[in-house]
Amino acid sequence: MPITLFDRYIAGQILRPLAIALCVALLAFLVSRFLQLMDLVLGASGPIKVMFEIIGYLVPHYLSIALPISLLFGVMFGFNKMTRDGEVDAMQAAGLSLARQLRPAMAVAIAVMAINTVMESYLRPYARYAYQQVVYAVSKAALHASVRAGVFARVGNVTFLIQGIGPDGVSLSRVFLYESDGEGESASAVAAKGGDLIRAEEDGPPILRLFEGLRISRHVGGAEPGGQSSALRFQELRTVLHEEHAMMFRPRGAHEREMTIVELWRQKDHPPAGLRASDLVAEFNSRVARVLSIPLMPVLGLYLALGRGRSDRLVGFAVGLIILIAYERVLDFGKNAVESGLVGPLTGLWLPYFVFATGSLLLFARAVLVVPHTPALGGRRWWERAASVLGERLKRSRRRP
Repeated sequence: MPITLFDRYIAGQILRPLAIALCVALLAFLVSRFLQLMDLVLGASGPIKVMFEIIGYLVPHYLSIALPISLLFGVMFGFNKMTRDGEVDAMQAAGLSLARQLRPAMAVAIAVMAINTVMESYLRPYARYAYQQVVYAVSKAALHASVRAGVFARVGNVTFLIQGIGPDGVSLSRVFLYESDGEGESASAVAAKGGDLIRAEEDGPPILRLFEGLRISRHVGGAEPGGQSSALRFQELRTVLHEEHAMMFRPRGAHEREMTIVELWRQKDHPPAGLRASDLVAEFNSRVARVLSIPLMPVLGLYLALGRGRSDRLVGFAVGLIILIAYERVLDFGKNAVESGLVGPLTGLWLPYFVFATGSLLLFARAVLVVPHTPALGGRRWWERAASVLGERLKRSRRRP
């Protein structure tokens, strides 16, 4: 079917507020996490670019959340503007029904659903794992988390005590260090006048560099009874502060949210160690239900947008947001119930989906048949009547002495 000028016009009315809502939602989500990540990265003396790398890994997660909300608001803003300007009535008078006017919005919804399918199926699982991996590396490479003045700290087989830390958090004074091989065969103790903390590589482990000190080593074994001992005075000594294999992160797939949609389907009958079959089934059905909910957003949004008055408009947006939040909470609750084995996916996830779909379609049918945006025909919606009654009561209460 060819795309007409009419279709492009309605799509443009929807896409502009959709893009604005999407940008606002993404900024709101990312700014809150940005402040938390700033404390983590700066506390670990990590490079600033790592913080933006972590933020980048969070984009697929928040984008999959913000897209359905933005689509609903885009449809509501677009059709509400056309309703207030009389364009919806003019198009109906010209023989273009609400169902025909909804067609461009459904095309936008299908495009959004395709994007969200890629996000939920592949990008979001991989991005979640990469996010966890980078946060783990930054936490393990933290300098200030390991070093505090006057407190013994242990990293791997190294135990150290630092009496003083400079204002820059890098220079150290009067350092004592004890290191063993973990098997009791060799050990060494180091005392130094000063030192500092450096990192040879941006993403590498911290290095403790000591100056003007003495190192005493002891090795058990050999021909001499009691082992061999040695003493060494040095001007500079370097020790890498990291645990064995600490910088190695676990493989992907330890959590069902890190698995792609194909992996969830293939492994649902034979889950990997540490996961239950119900976890994989709940995650798979939850992702599919959320993706299939996207085409319902224009259906619900058009009905909520058909209001001329300012109060009708605001109440419609509030009702739409409340419905969407309630629906998401019900899906989350159903997913938890499926994971626990209390109910099956049909009851926990698909029943709320069908209720939401049926309600949205019935409201749209009412908009087509009853013409609720024309008050003269008695088509005022229930929340409009409730808001009107509430407003009248508030006015009366203010008039009372």
